Amino acid sequence: MYRIMHLTLRPHPAPTSNSAMDYACRAALFFDSKLNVTSPRLKVRTPTHVIAGGILAGLAREFEQSAAEKSLALERYVETKAKEIGIDVNIVQLPETWPSSAEDMTWRGRTSDLCLLGLPQAGIEDRLDVEEWLFGLGRPCLLYPEASNDPFKLDSVVISWDFSKSAARAVGDALPILKAAQKVHVMTVQGEKKIPVEDIKSPILDLLAAHGVKADYSVTQLGAQSIGRTILDEAHNRRADMLVMGAYGHSRLKEFVLGGATKEMLNSARMPLFMSH
Repeated sequence: MYRIMHLTLRPHPAPTSNSAMDYACRAALFFDSKLNVTSPRLKVRTPTHVIAGGILAGLAREFEQSAAEKSLALERYVETKAKEIGIDVNIVQLPETWPSSAEDMTWRGRTSDLCLLGLPQAGIEDRLDVEEWLFGLGRPCLLYPEASNDPFKLDSVVISWDFSKSAARAVGDALPILKAAQKVHVMTVQGEKKIPVEDIKSPILDLLAAHGVKADYSVTQLGAQSIGRTILDEAHNRRADMLVMGAYGHSRLKEFVLGGATKEMLNSARMPLFMSH
């Protein structure tokens, strides 16, 4: 069970959406979880050169003030929503040097059962921040697309299953969600890579059944579309409220250069993604 959830707010470049904060609060309510929230206070790293530093100092202070105001507005929204629905929320303000790597903040989520992040789709810089969380956290992540307005619900959950270690980790981490879901569907896409077992279906269905999860199963052949697009289309066709999958079955460099399922999910998903690495 998810006793402690963690939400990281983001004031810049695009503030965390109200929908993402609503989703996190509703998820905490559903699982009777405490919601820990990290709210960064951005401090600009200015050049040490006397002239350059002096010129940029004024702009940096303006940026910091604007970011602080946005962070405060996000905090107030979460506090109001938490009080409205009756959940326990703890907001911690932490200084963060900007620009910086999101890896500097991932430690805050490591003592949580599940980390919730808004999934920005504005640009590659934002997506790389999410990747840092996926790689640096050591805990499962529930990513909520900022472009979505979907409420938290678990009527239908789809698992992307390929017998990889990351998929196995994701299924194990997602068991509380899978147990609570009204309908669970396991899908395997064949043709993208060789799966080293003959019976793909029975072991995963047996594992789920042992945990009280009744699921059905299907195989989809990879056609002209990419692996990521194929998975997303199948999940949308099944009206999934959430997609469970492993993150980065290949090396991150290989996926960045050649493309891959994780990369396309982070770029294109319009539904919540449950990912583990």
